[in-house]
Amino acid sequence: MKKYRLTDQRTVLGIVSKLTTTVLQDKDTKQKFTLQNPMAVNDILKSVHITISTTEPILVKPKSLVCVLKENRVELRVKPVNPYQDDLLQVYEILIEPLERSAKRATIEDISAYELKMAQTADLGTVISIYGKTSIINQTLNQWQIHLEQILTNNGYFIKKIQIGFYYAADTQLMEALANSKAPYYVRDANKRIFYTERGFFSPKKLSEIYIRSYLDSLLLNNIKSTLIFPFFSNGKVLLGYFEILSNLPDLGNSALQSNLEGPEGIGPLLSFLDQKAEEFVFQLEFAYAKDWETIIRTTPVRDISQDGRGIGLTLPTETNLENRILGSPVSFQMVINSSPYTFFGSLRSLKKGESNTTNIGLQIFQCDKPEGMSLLSTYASNLIGEAVS
Repeated sequence: MKKYRLTDQRTVLGIVSKLTTTVLQDKDTKQKFTLQNPMAVNDILKSVHITISTTEPILVKPKSLVCVLKENRVELRVKPVNPYQDDLLQVYEILIEPLERSAKRATIEDISAYELKMAQTADLGTVISIYGKTSIINQTLNQWQIHLEQILTNNGYFIKKIQIGFYYAADTQLMEALANSKAPYYVRDANKRIFYTERGFFSPKKLSEIYIRSYLDSLLLNNIKSTLIFPFFSNGKVLLGYFEILSNLPDLGNSALQSNLEGPEGIGPLLSFLDQKAEEFVFQLEFAYAKDWETIIRTTPVRDISQDGRGIGLTLPTETNLENRILGSPVSFQMVINSSPYTFFGSLRSLKKGESNTTNIGLQIFQCDKPEGMSLLSTYASNLIGEAVS
């Protein structure tokens, strides 16, 4: 059955607004909820937030809310906005699945992926620890430092510099402690000695007072008032390195972080953004070292596609050999858009059995062989979905 994945803020808000008179059910606990106060938030992720209400105490924070309408099954994928507020959720994706009687009307017709290939995932930890910063890694680091600085600056952060490092070279008490804890670290204001220690952030109390005083003095001597250190991991969940964001102002120069750190535009959206970017950054490194590419199948139909064009679902026939393929494996495939072939590159996001011994796989797409490819695929997907669910 075809599915449509909606991620655009305006589209998600429009659908959620229409569901405020509908009862939805937690996919896991079956508890029933109604939605209130859907709103678009101008954070770095362009989020949509909702408040949920129920006649009984909330058993667990829901991850997925489902309802069945006249022709479609609608699933809201949600996550908490604030760890201290159980009823406030972010809707980060909507899945629409046509019911059997309406499937013909809403089918994704005649879209195929060609030359699906997969490669062995490089052991980045070993590569980095043995060879250090190779020319490939240095080039990727420089590109990503500039990329992250531009995005954060354009979204209301005052950034002096972003550094990307690897924990194999940790040579200070702080970095060694962060490598052991695998936790993020946030100095909100070095001058006032204000740290953030909620949500599993590393607490400076674990280090000596003399060291922390020296560390803060060093920041202030370099005119650094705030710094956020965010870890990133390989696809095998092995700790690799960190993004270090440095600012001349407290709270990274961002008014939302300063006024309401746990609010809808505060630390939560920033952490989610960095998590997404870390995944993409690690893919770029792993893709550069990918080897032993193997053709999995010459052509296969597309099962579902996300609105932003960065997620593709495929159903592979029974005889397809996917032994020893692990999640995160580099992937490439071709699609034809406007009669022109484009090669897309990404990673294996999901792998599970389908009907009749087929295999359903989900791919996360990160780049294309042509500069315009990603935007074309996004437009193509939005038009398809718009026709199908209108």
